Amino acid sequence: MTRISALEHLQSIDHELDDKNKRARQVEERLAGDPTVVAARTALESEDKTLAELRATLRARELDAKSMDAKAKEVEERLYGGRVGNPKELEGLEKELRMFKRQRSDLDDQLLELMEAVDQARSRVAEKTTALKKLEGTRSAEIEALSRERDTLAARLAQLAEERERTRGELDADALRTYDHLQRTKAGRAVANIRASSCAVCGTEVPTGHLQRARAGNELVFCSGCGRILAG
Repeated sequence: MTRISALEHLQSIDHELDDKNKRARQVEERLAGDPTVVAARTALESEDKTLAELRATLRARELDAKSMDAKAKEVEERLYGGRVGNPKELEGLEKELRMFKRQRSDLDDQLLELMEAVDQARSRVAEKTTALKKLEGTRSAEIEALSRERDTLAARLAQLAEERERTRGELDADALRTYDHLQRTKAGRAVANIRASSCAVCGTEVPTGHLQRARAGNELVFCSGCGRILAG
C-alpha cells in the first residue's frame, strides 16, 4: 500500500467511525426511552386520575342523596303521621318537604351528569390503555432490534479501531501530522480524489506535474485550491 493509499484508507476508516459512533449514540438514545410511549403513559395516568376523581365525586353525591332522602322521610312522617296538629308547624313542614324535593331533583340531575361523565372517562381510559399496550408491544420489538444493532455496532467499532491503529502504524509521522491537521481544518476530509484532472472536492484543475506525482502515491501533493492531499 502506497503512502497516499494508506491515507485514503485511514480517511475511509475515520469516516466510517464517525458514522458508526453517531448511529451508536442514536441507538443508545432510543434504548433510553421512547417519547411516544412516555406521552401515552402520561395521558393514561391523567385519564385514570380524572376517572378516580369523578367516581369519588359520584360516591359523595350518592351519599348526599341518601342523607337527603332520610331527612325528607323524617319530615314526611312528621307531616303525615298525625302527631303534629299546629297549622303553622304543618305549613313549615310542607315548605321544608318541598325544599327537599327541589334539592333532590337538582341532585338527580347532577348524579345523571356524573354517571355519564364516569362512563365517558371509563371509555377514554380503555382506549388509552389499548393504545399504550400496542405501543409497548411495538416498543418491545424495537428494543430487541436496537439491542442487536448496538451489539453489531460495538463489534464493528472495535474492528475499525484496530484497523485504524494498524493503518496509522504503517504511516510516517510527517504524513500523520499533516493528515490530522487537515482532518481538523477541512471538515474531516484531508484527502481529495482527482477526477478528470481536477480536485474532486473544490474542482481546482491539477497541473500535469502534480497529477503524475499524486498518482505515484508516495509523496504528499496538495491541491492549490483547497489545500487537501491529492490522491490519484
